[in-house]
Amino acid sequence: MLASDRSPSHSRTSASGVRRLGGLPSGWLAWWVATAACGGAREPRDVPRIDGQPIDPQVVAYVAVRDGIDEATARERVSETLRLVAAARADPAGTTLSAARRGHLERTARARLVLEVDFEATHRVQDIAPGDPVLARAKGEARFVHPELFVACQVIAEPPGRLQGDALQQRTSDATWREHATQRVAELRRHVLPTVPLADAEACDLLARMLPLEGGADDPDVVLRSEGPGGFDLDACAVAPAADGSCTEPRFAPEWVAAVRTGDVPGLRGPFATRFGVHLALVREVMPANLPGDPEFETRLREAVHPAWRAKSLGEWIAALRTRHAALVVAGAP
Repeated sequence: MLASDRSPSHSRTSASGVRRLGGLPSGWLAWWVATAACGGAREPRDVPRIDGQPIDPQVVAYVAVRDGIDEATARERVSETLRLVAAARADPAGTTLSAARRGHLERTARARLVLEVDFEATHRVQDIAPGDPVLARAKGEARFVHPELFVACQVIAEPPGRLQGDALQQRTSDATWREHATQRVAELRRHVLPTVPLADAEACDLLARMLPLEGGADDPDVVLRSEGPGGFDLDACAVAPAADGSCTEPRFAPEWVAAVRTGDVPGLRGPFATRFGVHLALVREVMPANLPGDPEFETRLREAVHPAWRAKSLGEWIAALRTRHAALVVAGAP
């Protein structure tokens, strides 16, 4: 469907040096796409074969260039494909495809090859233009431009009543209260380790869902509360830095920062105490800093926006194909 405006007799050579017929790689690959589904009546001769199927050197060379691999590995991939085809044909349980189904599979295979050769080969990460709007917008978005961020969530054991300031700190610093809260959080940790996959994208949600199962509704001294997830700049300041750039008032409690920085990623931290209570923190990942002054900033930014940019470009590319096809039909072109 995507290549409907191509003439089967038209041939050309791509930038990679692979000769193509009608926009598709020539040799065995184009032959196989066109004939494999219906059994194939015409095959290249005088080439190595696996179960009757030929291994065309042109196909091996094409796969090597396409996948960026050496010739031996490419030959193995082609050979494995041929083995799978032969096994499928030899399967006694296999059924004969209808003409409509064969045609559908052939069109799908051709469309996939057109996408790979004519679109994907020219829409790589390095093909994004410096002034592209997608790239320009990304430079102003915090999810793409940021300091080092620790993606974490946590459960806090705190006194009931939502105390604040000095009243909260006085209560959480009490040795008896802190010991009791630490026991509650340690019990939660023992339940989390065998049941929550820490690397899972839903790990923080699973951690929060465990709280109702922990009981303690009648505990008059300790309440368990969940927070997050979020991305935390552990070096952030609560106020503007001093003239020399130093941070006179960190945004986060030093004990919390020290605990979050230490340990495996993903991994649990705690129980540990701060003036806010006793914590069990789950650090899911650490996102490296991506700031304009970094030499690799542009590369990382391009990689981050590439999926969205390519999806947008694909829509425009397909629209252009449709317009071109309509123009050829009106003009009576072959």
